[in-house]
Amino acid sequence: MLNKSLLFLCCLLTGCVVADMDSSNYKYVPWIQLFQKVDATGWTNIRQRKEDLYDCGVSRSENLDDKNWGLNNQRDDQTLQQQSQWMQHIFTCMKNKGYNVYGFDACGPLKKPTGLCPN
Repeated sequence: MLNKSLLFLCCLLTGCVVADMDSSNYKYVPWIQLFQKVDATGWTNIRQRKEDLYDCGVSRSENLDDKNWGLNNQRDDQTLQQQSQWMQHIFTCMKNKGYNVYGFDACGPLKKPTGLCPN
């Protein structure tokens, strides 16, 4: 009986634990940082990127420095289909201006970034 209890305690104490798992694993870079110039990834000119986003159709009233800003934010005057088409237009326009559009997974979480999207 003692052996079974000891075995159970050992299994319990050495169970599957993810040591580095916490809520900060889900905090990613702001949306604007997903757009990086092909020839200057990680060194993209921040002011020029903003101007390019505005030129591609993002409203100048949008605060691109706001960490809550994102292309996926639902607008009251658009259906989901219109929103999706608008996002695709922005992505295509930015690619045509020489940007890579990385996903959040490519940039990594803030606590362990990949280095692709530092600015």
